[in-house]
Amino acid sequence: MRVGTADVDAVIFDFDGTLADSMWVWDDVDRRFLAKRNIPFTAEYGEMVAVLGFELGAQFSIEHFHLDETPEDIIAEWQQNAEEGYATQVMLKPGAKEFLKRCKSEALPIAIATSLQRYLLEPALKNNGIFGMFDTICICDELQCGGKSNPAVYEEAARRLGVSPQRCAIFEDVVTPAKSAKQTGAYVVGVYDEHKQQATEELRAVVDLFIEDFFELLSQ
Repeated sequence: MRVGTADVDAVIFDFDGTLADSMWVWDDVDRRFLAKRNIPFTAEYGEMVAVLGFELGAQFSIEHFHLDETPEDIIAEWQQNAEEGYATQVMLKPGAKEFLKRCKSEALPIAIATSLQRYLLEPALKNNGIFGMFDTICICDELQCGGKSNPAVYEEAARRLGVSPQRCAIFEDVVTPAKSAKQTGAYVVGVYDEHKQQATEELRAVVDLFIEDFFELLSQ
């Protein structure tokens, strides 16, 4: 299948901010978490914990803000605040479902590689009618791979799909994961997201192709 200027044998998708319009959930979670502790919210903090995932993000928060709390308690608070949004309110990006259907129609193996925990991801996939479409789902915390600051989650997704990373297209919306994806030799597609965590111009400079929405690929 052709994606942009590349012929690929598999596609790996991030979920938050890439397939789904969901970053607002984490903005809300982060703001509520910090406000409860009288700490001002910054976009830099939001991007850091998004990249690190739950366990490393909680540990970072404790160390950075000198919190007398356990990672388990912080994760439980984040989870509780995020559950309803993912299960009922998170919707797919324009053209995303149609593009997934095209991949399936061409028998292209597809995967999700995400920092999002499974208990949040799966209800969102089911609510959007795409739960059974993916050949594998790789979760950073389950792999204990250190989040997306390194390429391990993408390499594992490619391995499970039986395809070399160099023959994959990887879709991301944030600069740090996109840089990690590039390290695998994959063709990396940046997806526009209106959330302020996206450094859009920097992302454009990192990726091989930048799209405003998935309809652009459907018109190829």
